[in-house]
Amino acid sequence: MSEGLNRPPWYFVDFDMQVANRRLVDIYNHWRSIRDGGDVPPADRWDPLDLVQHLGHLFVVRVEAASSGDPAPDLRYTLIGTYLVDALGRDTTGRLVGDTFPEGHPVVSVYHRAIARRAPVRTHGRLDWVDKKYRSFESVLLPLAGADGRIAKFAGAAVYETSERPVVG
Repeated sequence: MSEGLNRPPWYFVDFDMQVANRRLVDIYNHWRSIRDGGDVPPADRWDPLDLVQHLGHLFVVRVEAASSGDPAPDLRYTLIGTYLVDALGRDTTGRLVGDTFPEGHPVVSVYHRAIARRAPVRTHGRLDWVDKKYRSFESVLLPLAGADGRIAKFAGAAVYETSERPVVG
């Protein structure tokens, strides 16, 4: 279920969490294991060091009060794994998520939908927005609750694969 957020042939959204990559399955299962019976685990239960074998693939996004007067929250990268920096050729730590993607990219809307649903989401496709059509990706965005129960941050992870020719939808 994509809820109108897909952008074929390069970006697809999956709230059904049909995670394919083994590394991402491990990370998603860890997130599920720390929920303590709730829908979303508390942020203080998430420790990247519990996933040391996956550290380079992890990222964290903090949910912040909107700075623009918009009721939708801002989203800021607070951690970007070294594998991700190397694969994308950029370090986005400290930047707003929306400032790191081209105008019209649905990623911010995907986060907002995940906040509203209090649900994890998988995205996949190819890296057109960083001029790397020859690389495909799969990622998971996993919400974490603050002490007040609201979504306070997302733990995430991504993997990339390279093909000899541009990846087509």
